[in-house]
Formats: sequence, C-alpha cells, structure tokens
Amino acid sequence: MGILWQDLRYGLRMLAKVPGFTAVAVLSLTLGIGANTTIFTLVKAIFLQSIPVKDPGRVVLLYSNVVSRKGPPQEYLNTPYPNAMDYREKTNVFSGSSVAIPALVNLVVSGKQMQLFCDLVNANFFDVLGVHPVIGRGFSPEEDAAPSPVVMLSYSLWNKQFGADRNVLGRTIQLDQIDYTVVGVAPLDFQNIGSLGSPDVWIPISMRDEALKGLERTYLYDRSALLASMVARLKPGVTLAQAQNAVHALGSELEKEYPKNNGGRNEMVVPITDTSIPPQLHRVFARAGALMMGIVGLVLLIACANIANLLLARGTQRQREIGVRLALGASRRRLVRQLLTESLLIGVVAGALGIFCAYWGRSLVLSFLPDRLPNLDFSLDGRVLLYTIGLTLAATVLFGLVPALQVSRTDRIAALQNRASGPTGSARWYGLRGVLVMIQVALSLVALVSAGLFIHSLRNAEAINPGFEVKHELVMLVNLSAEHYAQPQAEAFYQDVVARLNQLPIVAGASIADNLPLNAGLQRTTFTDGVDTTDPRNGKLTPVESVEPGFFATAGITLLQGRDFNASDDANNAMVAVVNGAAARTFWPGQDPIGKHLHFLEQTWVVTVVGEVKTVKRATLGESPQPIVYWPLKQHYGPMVVLYVRTKGDPMKAIPSVRNTVRSLIPHVPLLRVETVGQDLADSLTAPRVGAELLGVFSLLALLLAAIGTYGVMSYSVSQRTHEIGIRIALGAHPRDILRLIIRQGLQLVLVGLILGIGASLALTRFMSALLFEVSATDPITFTVVAVLLTIVALLACYIPARRAMRTDPMVALRHE
Repeated sequence: MGILWQDLRYGLRMLAKVPGFTAVAVLSLTLGIGANTTIFTLVKAIFLQSIPVKDPGRVVLLYSNVVSRKGPPQEYLNTPYPNAMDYREKTNVFSGSSVAIPALVNLVVSGKQMQLFCDLVNANFFDVLGVHPVIGRGFSPEEDAAPSPVVMLSYSLWNKQFGADRNVLGRTIQLDQIDYTVVGVAPLDFQNIGSLGSPDVWIPISMRDEALKGLERTYLYDRSALLASMVARLKPGVTLAQAQNAVHALGSELEKEYPKNNGGRNEMVVPITDTSIPPQLHRVFARAGALMMGIVGLVLLIACANIANLLLARGTQRQREIGVRLALGASRRRLVRQLLTESLLIGVVAGALGIFCAYWGRSLVLSFLPDRLPNLDFSLDGRVLLYTIGLTLAATVLFGLVPALQVSRTDRIAALQNRASGPTGSARWYGLRGVLVMIQVALSLVALVSAGLFIHSLRNAEAINPGFEVKHELVMLVNLSAEHYAQPQAEAFYQDVVARLNQLPIVAGASIADNLPLNAGLQRTTFTDGVDTTDPRNGKLTPVESVEPGFFATAGITLLQGRDFNASDDANNAMVAVVNGAAARTFWPGQDPIGKHLHFLEQTWVVTVVGEVKTVKRATLGESPQPIVYWPLKQHYGPMVVLYVRTKGDPMKAIPSVRNTVRSLIPHVPLLRVETVGQDLADSLTAPRVGAELLGVFSLLALLLAAIGTYGVMSYSVSQRTHEIGIRIALGAHPRDILRLIIRQGLQLVLVGLILGIGASLALTRFMSALLFEVSATDPITFTVVAVLLTIVALLACYIPARRAMRTDPMVALRHE
C-alpha cells in the first residue's frame, strides 16, 4: 500500500508539471467516456428497464401467431378472448393466469371529462403478478364471477386527479356514465408492465359487456378477433420450454376443434422480461442500440488512441529520466506500474468528469425525444456508475499499457546521452504512432459513414410521399361510446358535424374514418372468390378501415377508378368496398378489381369492389405497399371515429374554430389527439431523427478527436525532424518543398486509414440496412462525401505543422538536438 501511495503522489507531481498534456488527455477521455455513459443511460432505459412484478423471470405473456398460405407468418399478435379462456382453464403449467382486455373509458371528475386507458382483468391478475395495492385491495373471486362495478386506480391517476387522498377508498367515480366504487390503488412503480403497458384503471373482466363498446363488444367472443392479452405465472419447477410445449399442444387441439377460426393459429409463450420492447420490434431496436453503442465505442477508441499518442510523445521527452531509473536498478515491471498509475489518474479524473458530461448529455438526448414516450428511467443509477467505472478501467489499460511497455524499453545508454533511439526520416511515419493515426482515421470514417447514411435516410424519409394530404390536414379522435350513442344518433352527428365544418371559411372539406393516419388499425382475414373460406390459411390478414363518403377527397387519397362511397351505401343495401392498388395486385394480379368480390372469415358477406384508390402508407413510412380494404362506415359502424378536416391554409390556425364547432354538437364528449397530420407524420419519424442527430453529434466528435490526433502526431514529428529540415533548407530546399514533404507524408497515413475505414464500413454498415429508408448501406455518395470531408480535415491538421516547418531557420535547426 505504501508503494502504491508513493506511485500516486509521484504520478500527480508528474502530471502537474505538464498541465497542457494533462488537460488534453483528460478532455479527450472525458468526451469518450461521457458519450458512452450517455448512450448507455438511454440503452438502459429502453432495454434494461425492470418489469415491476414479483420474480419476473417466472411470469410470461401469451402471443398468438398465424400461418397463412398467402404471405409470411404473423407473430406476436393478441389472442382471441375465447382462446385465452381455454388456455387459462385447460393448461396445468401455470400456477395462475389472467386475461387482460384493453379499453378506453371516460372518467368524470368534478364535472370534467378525460379519457383513460383501462384493462379488464380477472380477479387474480394482481396475484399472478405478485403486486399488492398500496392502499385498499384487489378484486375478489365473487367480483370475477358476476358483474361488479369496482375499480382499482393507478398510482399516477390517484395522485394527479385525487390528490393522493387515502379516503378515495369507497368513493364512487363515473366511468362511461357507470358508477364504480374505488377498492384499491396500485403501487407507484406498477407501470410499464411490458406489453401490458401502463393502464390508468383496472376493472373486473365480469364488466366486459358493460365496459366494451363497438367492435370490441361485437367481436369479443369471436375466435378470430385478436382482442385479449394473457399473462401467467409458471408453476414451480416448470420451465419455459415445458410451458411452450403444453400451450402449443392445446393450440393444436383448438385448431382441430375450431378449424374455421383457428386454422394456422397457435400460441407463443414469451417471458414478460422480453416484452419491455414490443417483441416484434425487438430486432430493430437491438440493431439500433448496438449501432449507437458501437459509434460511441469508436469515439472512445479514438480518444484512447489520442492519449496513447500523447503518452508516447511524453515518454520520448522522459527518456533521460527513465534511463536514470533503469541505471539505478529499477525493474521494467516497476516502471510499467508507475506509468500505468499515471494513466489511471488520468482515467479516474476523466471518469468522474464523464459522469457530469453524461448528466448534461442525458438532458440533451431527452430534448430530442417526444413527450409521448412512456415513463422511462433515464436516471444515472448504480448500473450506470458501475458501467462507467468498468469503462474507465478498460480505457486506462487500453491507452496506457502499450505506451508504458514501449517507453520502458528505452536503451539506458542512449537515454543517458539524451539521444532518441527511434528511427529517423519517413520510416517514423509507420511506427506505432503512425499506426495509431491510421486507426483513428479509419474509425472516424466508420462513424462518419454511419451518421451520413442515417442523415441521408432521414432526408429520404422526410421526402417520402405517404399518399395522403399532410400540409393542410388536421385530425381529432371522437369517442361517442362514452355517451352510449346508438348508431342512428351517431350517424346523425357524423352528417351534422361534416355539414357544419364545410361551412367554415377556412375548411376545404371534412369527413370521417375509424382510424388515424399511420395507424395499423383493425385487420380481417380476407378471401376472394373460389377459395375455401372455412380455412383461414386460404385468406390473407388484411387491414380494413371504415370511412364516410368524401373521405378520400378530404384525406387527399387519389381515386384511380370506379366510384367513392355514397349515402346509399348503408345497412339496407348490398355491401361494397374500395380497395387500394396493393390490394388489387395482391388479390387479382393483372385484372381489373372493379366488380370483384371479397369474403371475410366468420361472415357470410359478399362484398363487391366498387372503386380503387392509390396505395398509401398504412402503419410506417418505411413499409412496402400494404393491401387495404375500405368499407362504408354505415355498413360497419363504430362509435370511436377520427374526424378529418382539410383546411385552406395553416391547419394549426383552424384548430380553435374546428374544435368549437365540434364541441357545440357534443359538449360532453372529450376530443382527443387534436393535431395536424404533419405533426403525426413528424412523430412517426422520431426514431430516425433522434438516431441521425445523435450519430451526427458523435461522428463530429470522432472527427474532432481524429483531427487532434493527426495534428499532434504531425506537430511532434516536425519537432523531432527539426535538425533534418534545417539540413534540407541549408542544402537549397525551397520552403514549398518542405511543405509538400510534410503534407505528403501526413496524407500517406490518412490514405491508409481511409482505405482501412472504407473496408470496415462496407463490412459493418450492412448491419444497418434494416434501419435505413430507401438508401443502400453502401451508398457511394455518402462514402465519397465522408472520405473527401475527412481528407480535407486531415489536410488542415497536417498543414499547420507543415507551415511551421517551412519557416524553420536553418542556423537554429542545425544547432537543435
């Protein structure tokens, strides 16, 4: 311990003697560690968030998967409610299981209405998850067996709307005009429950007939309707594989028993810990996270290469000191330990500063993110601290060990004579310091190419035409089920509100649909004429959307042929549909879809196609063309609709007058998601935008560090060659010749680094292809622009020392040692 303390004191004195060297080294490493800690905080919040249930490793969710003969299998879907009940009652691998059905309900508090997310669950739901109310109780078996209007509140709702009043127990609140008695409040941390989300309230599933409305109520008992989730806890001793086998076996039995509904359908068992990210998006998120961690890892490697170069230069200046210590009997091992102690001091200071840098960086990252994100944990907790400590130690060994070994090999005789033992002339460029510069350039090119591809991808995504109106469109969600509107009453409202909105001077058109833009919505298994409609595998699961007449013109969707819906397309007349171009090509390739028929699973409908519209983006901007079937809303009624309003000017300016008009007709129904389509589109690009911005920041940081490293090596080499340069000038060399010599030899290093970096980028960017919009991972424009930019920066880094060299006084240089 005494020797270690001695090494620490000596290291501090040596670093204090060279404040410039110490500051540059600490700053470089701080930037590298800070960038890595910032991104790890983001990755931790998304990938490493804990699920707030007891022993989460024993809790699983069930997902439905469907195999079709007309497309790839679909996985991680919800489960039909009757199937979920069968899995709950007929499997023996779970100690407990519960069904959860999501719904939207309206809460009335002090005369004010708000829409809440609600889950209808079995009485043992909280017991399965191992969660106990912070006050009150959960649901009883009796409340599960018979309709019981009781409710459990989330902690957030209890705190915000009821002031965390413990007397809320026993209080009656109104949900969708039904009085519910509050029996409990969930714990504070009971949110972000994997795919179960963060409901505001829970009510017994026995209230399903009262709480569900519209399509959810109509199709609740339909084995083809994917409306429910199911959570279960494994019995002690039962493995995940055993549970999967048991569930799959029952799924096969259900397929045989109900072939018309369950043909090609079975169930997947997924640990709840794997659902903090939607399982169907896990691969994309994992690639994005790995890419981000990889880029900041490159920043740290470049910073380590910089410090290693500084330590090598510092070691050359300390050759006489090291030679004396060797001559006095110090072992090489002792010298390496002392030099590593100095590196550790740099690392410790940089690690501490990196935490502060990450605190600022976290705020910067959060400013990039939208407000609608779930409540993620971005705190700098113990896991972040341990990561930073481990990263600091690893970086210390990385940048400190090789220079320590190199410097400790000093020839003691040459050192005592104060003469450098390294090579001279251009051979020096390909020594260790030159190799480090090549590595820095290569790593910088990889980082810049990655950022360039993401920026190019974002520009492409922003330029994608979604197929519908964006600049002059606003939407609002209207849920008439809260007021228990009957279909005739709702249809009267639809007609009246469209007529009144069309009278506003700023409105160019208005209509209604049952789905928001870029929202997946409802899907139905769809068949064409001539196939067996009793086997779901013969159909294709296809998105469907119910719309009012005039919707296509209002939404800016081009009618290609046929006709739009009209007022006579109602429940009393033949069923009709409009398909998009992708559906026409999928169902009737090379044929005219007008007059063709569609059939749907579990229905006797014969639906005639009366029109074809242009294909629009359905769920994401990056999707391939997806088939969509549009229905008349009068033939497929739903109480929850989206009002589309096309304006003659800025849609933001139209929001007050549109809102007031709608509010005058339905004063007690809350209007939700009142926004422009442009805002909705911008929100859909949040992930690529954040990725491009972060990668851009970190790649520029990598470029800056690489430029500093290149400048440092060039500057040091010029100082080491002062004597040689003086001789060249004395023998008649022109200053421009010296300039060209230094720049040429510097660019040799850069050129090798560029070649290495291009090779590495071509190998690594293929990993990014799934994350890019309409741009190749080997895009030649991006590679060329990045290579030119890096060359220009490197040229500037070489030019400054070269100018100093060309101004060397030969008389001074000849006397230089």
